[in-house]
Amino acid sequence: MSYNILCQKLVKRTMFPYANKSSLKWKTRRPRLLSEFSYLMPDIMCLQEVYTKNWIDTYDMWFKREGYGSQMFQSVYKSHGVSISWKKSQFKPIDQLCLRMDQTASVCDETLKTDNIALIVVLQFIGSDNDSTSGLIISNTHLYWKPSGCYERLQQQILLQRGLKTMQDKYPEYPVISCGDYNTTPDDAGYDLLTKPRPVKLNEWQLDNLLPQSLHEDLSESEDGSDKETENQPLSYSEMASLGTSGETKDAQNKRRKLEQEEREAEAQLVRDTKRVNNLVATLQSESKPFKSCYATYADLDPTYRTEQWPGEPIYTNYSLWKGTLDYIFYAPENGLSVREVLSLPPEEQLKPGIPNDTFASDHVSLAVRFDLAE
Repeated sequence: MSYNILCQKLVKRTMFPYANKSSLKWKTRRPRLLSEFSYLMPDIMCLQEVYTKNWIDTYDMWFKREGYGSQMFQSVYKSHGVSISWKKSQFKPIDQLCLRMDQTASVCDETLKTDNIALIVVLQFIGSDNDSTSGLIISNTHLYWKPSGCYERLQQQILLQRGLKTMQDKYPEYPVISCGDYNTTPDDAGYDLLTKPRPVKLNEWQLDNLLPQSLHEDLSESEDGSDKETENQPLSYSEMASLGTSGETKDAQNKRRKLEQEEREAEAQLVRDTKRVNNLVATLQSESKPFKSCYATYADLDPTYRTEQWPGEPIYTNYSLWKGTLDYIFYAPENGLSVREVLSLPPEEQLKPGIPNDTFASDHVSLAVRFDLAE
């Protein structure tokens, strides 16, 4: 199971204007979350946006009472983190790796500017102490949230894949399952780079979205969106063009030269950023094998979740003011792992106009998968 449970500290009325006050309060959300946990009772549970305070006073105690072992990990810069829990009757933890995707990490000689994390836990099946092939590698992450941060998320994906590779080298027979809120839609470059056979050919829109955010800053506008220098421009551009540069006033000449310099700098920045993107794309493809997404064909099972934006994946896993798919359960098809069935997603009528509501405690829906593991 993978579930972004919505950190209580992040709940703001302005984020969920459609919700009634009760559905946003912790005393209401708490029993609904625990009820969903109890109903599904998965063997392994991966949670995102786990508020540290609520982990201590609620989640950790619930997991212990219900017979789960758990590991929780958070960024030092945030009040929430991710957790992986497992039924102690089924598994025992034998290894783990905590990944900080912040200023302490670097990818392709670039220091990261984000504050995200990932947790990897290696679980061995109970009763298989002498069997080195009987276990699972589980990862859980919550990637950078800004829609324009595709470049930063790609850096984080590389770090996560490197962490998984470290564990795979130590436990080569263990299948890999990677859960999380990837903050990546199925039409993003990040999704294709995670799931498609190598080499992946990205389209122009995907490549443009991968450019670092610095390229998209509008350097010609003031803070209020106006162009203050325009008020003092004595001639229009068409008038200057008809007169040639000889007809320019001194102010117009200075402005033209400034704009020409900005254009040269923007073009040079584009060349540099394109090289950075190509380097990241090549690195991810060379260092990792493609995953499969457990919900990649969900729209074939439930046509009400179909969208023209992307084939197969559900139209949404987040249903708030913004609606779309951000959450995934990926797995490596090697080592005998295959999907038997997936948890059905709720009908849209139960979610409108948005969640949280009187039934659902988070702005995301939970995902769950039953796997088969060949002996």
